[in-house]
Amino acid sequence: MLQGKQKRAQETRQRILVAATDLFNQGNFNAVSTESIAEQANVSKGTLFAHFGDKLGLFAEIGLKELKICVDALHEEAETSTASGREQLNHSLMMILQYFEKQPEFLRIFIDVAGWEKGSRAENFLDVAGSIDKLFQRFIEKGQQDKSIRTMDPKLGAVSVRAFMIHAAISRVCGEYPTTEEQHTEVGNLLSLVL
Repeated sequence: MLQGKQKRAQETRQRILVAATDLFNQGNFNAVSTESIAEQANVSKGTLFAHFGDKLGLFAEIGLKELKICVDALHEEAETSTASGREQLNHSLMMILQYFEKQPEFLRIFIDVAGWEKGSRAENFLDVAGSIDKLFQRFIEKGQQDKSIRTMDPKLGAVSVRAFMIHAAISRVCGEYPTTEEQHTEVGNLLSLVL
């Protein structure tokens, strides 16, 4: 009996995630109401809140999942790429920045979640942030081998690149870089200073 309840709960949770993802992709975070998510998922608002706490929790879970998919795809792409370490680092950084540009509200959540110490969102954030750092570290090490990146501690370099990524994403959302191209140019300039 318990397995039947667990299965229904998982199915309900999945319906909510699918409905919310669809609605968030159609409009921005603020334009999507919990009522519309619940209606599209065919659940009550109480059920939505029981599964995710609030709209922010739901959006955070979706965003972390989508960002993890993006980073995992970049890890896979790296397996066969013949580009230099610097080129791969720049490409992966731009792909992650594109996600933040597509979902600017998630950037705020991503920064907020960084301060959480407990719970599944904190664990998911640490998983995604760790995966991003490993990706950047991998490219820094490759860049040092192919001489496209100067010698440095790859782990420290990866953390620095993640800090640049957050800075560039915030600057783009705030309008400091009016276009994606300007953001990409500035990121390249910043990376050249450090790497």
